[in-house]
Amino acid sequence: MEVTDDKPIDAYQRADANAFREYLRSRGLSSERIARIISNVRAIINFVSKEEGLEPSQAFSGVYLGEPTKKVTRYVPDAKELKKLQRLCRFCDDEMRWLLALISDTGLRLSEALGLSKGEVFLDTSTHYIEIGPKPWRYLKAADCERVVPLVGEALWSAQRARDASNNDYLFPNYCDRNQVKSNSASSALNKWLKKNVSKEIVVHSLRHAMRDRLRAVECSANIIDQIGVWSRKGVGESYGNGY
Repeated sequence: MEVTDDKPIDAYQRADANAFREYLRSRGLSSERIARIISNVRAIINFVSKEEGLEPSQAFSGVYLGEPTKKVTRYVPDAKELKKLQRLCRFCDDEMRWLLALISDTGLRLSEALGLSKGEVFLDTSTHYIEIGPKPWRYLKAADCERVVPLVGEALWSAQRARDASNNDYLFPNYCDRNQVKSNSASSALNKWLKKNVSKEIVVHSLRHAMRDRLRAVECSANIIDQIGVWSRKGVGESYGNGY
């Protein structure tokens, strides 16, 4: 809405799409990120057009983003940095550090962790774990993101601390309620703290990449790794049986 007028869904033209592209560039976003955003807009417009019986719009199809550039590799903290991070989380011992500690030893996405309710945390069983599933306040990236993740190490400590400290049904009540998960504000605050205290290169999502490396390093089964972090593209065989 900052770029163009509020128009009927079938009135947007290529000039609007190009103006939107330039607006995103002015915010410093990468071509890869811009492509994902434009893809989302295109999907929404196409869906509405089909539902309303309108002619499909080509305004956001094939938007030129320049020559392909080398993909920027996500920074992954090493073992020393990860231990420092977890040690600081124990020292600070507050809601935001519990969140970081939980992500560091589970590989959860930020929104998945933020949206946890107490009812999804199981600490009174022989194996401690959390359940990730769709909730009215937390949508999952994809249907197959629904899963069970074990709690060990700092993740177990943080889940216990967060559950005991919460005064309502949510594990992180300052960033989650029955209406929404405040991922953007949490991400901004956490990234700022991480860059100041751990590394100038690290962001919250780096911990998810680190989890993949750590599981790979101990030669964990690829099937189990993919199930914990839902990284895999499932084949026909993966849909057979009850799963993990």
